[in-house]
Amino acid sequence: MGCIMDEIVLLTSLAMFLLLAAVCSIIFNRIKLPPLIGYLISGIIVANVMEITEEQETVVSILADMGLIMLMFCIGMEINLKKLRKQGVFAMKVALIEVPFMVLGGTVVGMVLGMGAIPSICLGGVIAGSSTAVVLGVLNMQNRLSREEVDTLILVIIMEDISQVIILSMLTPLMAGSELDGGGIAAMVVSILAFMIVAVVAGLKLMPRIINWISDNVSPEILTVTTVGLAFGMALLASYVGLSVAIGAFLMGMMVAPGRKSKDILHDIEPMKNIFMAMFFISVGMEIALGTLMENIVLTLVFLIMFISLKTVAVFLGYWMSNEKARKSFECAVSYLAMGEFAFIIAKQAFDYDVFTEGMYTAIVGAALASMILLPLISKNATTVWDRTLQHTPKRALRLLMHIDSIKSAFYFRISQTSKKTRKEIASSMTLSYFLVLIIAFIEIVFVLISPYFMEWGEKYFGGGSELWAALVLLINLFIISIPIHKLIRNLRVISVITRRNSPKLPFSNERSAILEIINQTNTSILTLIIGISIIIVVPNGIELWEHFVVLFIALAFLLVYNHTLVGRRIAAQDLEDAQDEDMDLDKFKALIDEKVRENEARAGIERSASIDTGDKRY
Repeated sequence: MGCIMDEIVLLTSLAMFLLLAAVCSIIFNRIKLPPLIGYLISGIIVANVMEITEEQETVVSILADMGLIMLMFCIGMEINLKKLRKQGVFAMKVALIEVPFMVLGGTVVGMVLGMGAIPSICLGGVIAGSSTAVVLGVLNMQNRLSREEVDTLILVIIMEDISQVIILSMLTPLMAGSELDGGGIAAMVVSILAFMIVAVVAGLKLMPRIINWISDNVSPEILTVTTVGLAFGMALLASYVGLSVAIGAFLMGMMVAPGRKSKDILHDIEPMKNIFMAMFFISVGMEIALGTLMENIVLTLVFLIMFISLKTVAVFLGYWMSNEKARKSFECAVSYLAMGEFAFIIAKQAFDYDVFTEGMYTAIVGAALASMILLPLISKNATTVWDRTLQHTPKRALRLLMHIDSIKSAFYFRISQTSKKTRKEIASSMTLSYFLVLIIAFIEIVFVLISPYFMEWGEKYFGGGSELWAALVLLINLFIISIPIHKLIRNLRVISVITRRNSPKLPFSNERSAILEIINQTNTSILTLIIGISIIIVVPNGIELWEHFVVLFIALAFLLVYNHTLVGRRIAAQDLEDAQDEDMDLDKFKALIDEKVRENEARAGIERSASIDTGDKRY
């Protein structure tokens, strides 16, 4: 009787949830919105209107996990590493600028809102990606971008997906950290690293061969069953080492993708993926209580505005700094304004680990839904928004922006006219500068996170008061951050030297970039101190402003003593060098005098002999 009831519960749940999702999706499809929104809305209806039993909730949970695994497996299969290597250079440039910007921006906003360290970082990870399904659905409907631009956009979103997988891999042990001791966390990190290395290195070499052998020797049905089984098996292994099942399925998808029959596999499992994916998004919608959403409507709007603003600026900078025109950069940027599937995955993980409260989770899902609904409207009017923004921009600011854009365009054009070796040198130097900036940002985030604990630890075990330890934290922060800043300044000078030496027509040589001129003319230590102090003053760290100025005076005093000592050493070294030069010149002068004396004496002897001979003849 129990088995019959279980079957009835399962069939009832599947029929009710899938039919409701289908009806909602049909309604939203009529207003040209993707079915994903219909799935989420159906989940909200189930949670807030219908009454479901605990058994039905269990069924939804199991099917949702299966949907997550299938979704991530298919996303992994859509990633072609060979295509990324050949055509993904531009996409990689955009992602390297955009993703860190989004993660850092979300983290800072979370801290400003009073969220903890881990929730703030999770918020940054949530907003880092865009929805492939929603974005492509809107673009196909509007037909606004060219095929090449759409392909580039897909590659950028793939880069975002890969980045969010990495972020989720790093966040999972952090989110579970409250349940582990130090040794447990260390063991988890080691097991995760070993799992990832084996999966990426060995899996990408062996799995395509295995899949090709199976595809050549068995029927397509068996191949499909095998690959799906591998996806669930890899998800199970990932859960054993402390990772999300989503990451294991994603990695298996990447391993299967290089196989010859990967497209056929993807086609065969598409219907199954659609069914289980619908259940996953229904389960996400079921977590939203309308009462909680209304209570957190302000936070929802904050998250929505934050996402739209940061995403537009980040993608615009990514495209523009990769030498795309400003108008086209903006048109592409607003095409990304729909939170991705990973937003729900990371948010759900954080909610399950009690990192996100119910209110935060509801606000994030509500903001994601709103971004998907608003994307067609925003994307459709991108050109109009750009033109009106230019019309209302003050002329002086507009001229400045146009001048900056012309310098950027001239820079890229003139670099293209240099030798291949020079372009590589400039590219490597600019890449190093970018990573140094990321290192500086990472150091500041770490100090913001650990400062309260370090100050509390110092007061508890050594005394001295909070003011003393706050100043000490700032000094340590300034000292550590000065190392990458110093390297960054020197690297920018290297860029200036390379461009002036190899291409006199570059803007760094003829137009004389003001920033590089300041860098070249200012003492490196002084410039490092100025930048370091500016950073720790601007970054919110909960330490009073007057304590920053105390650290500033201490740093200035140290710098004055350092420069005085350095100048003294230089003067002493120069005096020694001058003295050595003088001694060398004096020796040469004495040798020259001796040689002249000998010549004069010899000449005088010859003249006396000649006069004697003449006298004998005369007399």
